[in-house]
Amino acid sequence: MKQFFAALAANLVTIAVCVVAGILLIVGIAASAGSRPPTEVRPGSVLVIDLDETLSDRPTRPEVTTFLDEALDRGNPSLPLRSALLGIKAAADDDRISGILIRGSVASDGVRSGYAALRELRGALMTFAASKKPVHAYLVNPDVATYYVASAASTITLDPFGSLLFPGLASEQVFFTGLFEKYGIGVQVSRVGRYKAAVEPFTRRDMSPENRQQVASYLGDLWSEVKGGVATSRHVDTVALQTAVDANGILLPGDAQASKLVDRVAYFDVVLNDLQKLAGIAPAGDSTGAKRPEANSRAAKLAAALEQPSLPQIMLRAYAPLAVSKERLIGGSQAVAVVYAEGDIVDGEGSENQIGGASLSRALRAIRNDGQIKAVVLRVNSPGGSAVASEQIQRELSLIAARKPVVVSMSSLAASGGYWISTAGKRIFAEPNTITGSIGVFSLVPNIQGLANRQGITFDTVKTGRYAALFSLARPRSEAELAVLQRGTDAVYAAFLERVSTSRSLPIDSVRAIAEGRVWSGVQAQRLGLVDSLGGLTEALKSAAALAKLTGDYDVREYPRMKSAAERLTELVENRPEPVAAKIDAVARDLGATGPAAQLARDLTNELSVLLTYNDPRGVYARMPYILRIR
Repeated sequence: MKQFFAALAANLVTIAVCVVAGILLIVGIAASAGSRPPTEVRPGSVLVIDLDETLSDRPTRPEVTTFLDEALDRGNPSLPLRSALLGIKAAADDDRISGILIRGSVASDGVRSGYAALRELRGALMTFAASKKPVHAYLVNPDVATYYVASAASTITLDPFGSLLFPGLASEQVFFTGLFEKYGIGVQVSRVGRYKAAVEPFTRRDMSPENRQQVASYLGDLWSEVKGGVATSRHVDTVALQTAVDANGILLPGDAQASKLVDRVAYFDVVLNDLQKLAGIAPAGDSTGAKRPEANSRAAKLAAALEQPSLPQIMLRAYAPLAVSKERLIGGSQAVAVVYAEGDIVDGEGSENQIGGASLSRALRAIRNDGQIKAVVLRVNSPGGSAVASEQIQRELSLIAARKPVVVSMSSLAASGGYWISTAGKRIFAEPNTITGSIGVFSLVPNIQGLANRQGITFDTVKTGRYAALFSLARPRSEAELAVLQRGTDAVYAAFLERVSTSRSLPIDSVRAIAEGRVWSGVQAQRLGLVDSLGGLTEALKSAAALAKLTGDYDVREYPRMKSAAERLTELVENRPEPVAAKIDAVARDLGATGPAAQLARDLTNELSVLLTYNDPRGVYARMPYILRIR
């Protein structure tokens, strides 16, 4: 069955690739493996945060030391969240950093740069601003996610030809049932949970009433968090803010300034002048403070530009590894391990952007036997996936928990299988806008009878037992066969409920009532007892250290281990194909495609590519819908 999904997804994804098909630019790396000079931070430097770089939950990468490292990193322009937080924290105390500039637009794939991660980034920016160093945000056409982060800035400048896209949040979901029917592909399901909507893209043409109810519920909590954060930072009333949102949807520059959502409307050169003054650089040709006569000729403008000293600046991507290196306690006798679980949970080894049941379990066994590691923080950012792999990971975490404290830190997503592995934690932290829960399971059973018959292909079978052809793709399952599959699905669901009941000290009937595959926000999950406390990775680390009764300094070790440039290069030449969804993202980046059409193409590709992750040995999955397009 999993071979069918792989073949089906590969063909369907090819259709989606055509929407944004282009030429992938190949980075020349042959003769570029020499050493780079160390990163320099000049006095008065402005720390530049580019929101175009997605925030991911993965180990912090040390400073890039070779051109080969830099070339390979260009294909994955994401910044580890903890690295970003440490960098901003260090910049507040760094006399060489004069302030921060926020630019760009948030681009989330449903996992990276989710709202919970953005909340942690926003919190770090607010702490930085409290250190009396300014935070400037220059925005052109910010959406809700971008403005949510930028609203923490001391000064927000909106471009005169821009606008503020702040209409509220919406969740759009894609359904492929009509496409499957068109090509004669049938899908039958067994599931437990009225709210388990992961099967709906392949069985319905719209949201079920239960799914619509849960989406409206957690979307309301997410919007309340965004609206409350913006209102507090901008010193406006939430009612007035909602009124402005409903009256305009898209706020033109004058309206945004009148609503106190931006401080001024100006071009980037005005912001640049402010940053130069902040860095101690006088305007071009103005060493005395007198204004330069207006230069109208092209030659005069060029001369002025040549006279202008360059603004000392450093990207957060380059600065953060310096802060990470200083934070590390090399050779410490006690440590807390941070284990990152980001992406789909799959059986086996998995890829760099997946959680492999075998590979992560192997890393967890090494952590369990490491006497210097006194506690573990499991950082979860996953919609779930394979039930067998989830149980495999949960088992290893439970073995660790018998020896040393395990604390869970939920990022933007910790649902279904992501919650399953979280049940090993002694304490669970989540952000208010974390999406979690989805305690339910399902099984998809495809058949290609219609597709084959249309091509003149028929099938016949000889079998030695009533259910010997249970997994045949040539025909739909009978009611008796579906009952067999349902029994297996029910058994996995019962095990899921038991894990939650034991972990959270809740009666099984109470768990059953809040399960049913329903998705909850972090705020709702805390109220229901699925989460202990609201907080981010920093709070989880402090809790783990306290539970382990660590005194004095301790090291923070991150897992799984980051691969070296040589290892990544070896994988590139070993004919390991990159997921098609990743190729779509790469094409879009190379072509500068950032509009609605490009985003739709990425969404469709990601949704179809999830079929490639369905490799559970039992064919049972604890997973929420792949992408929650919250915009």
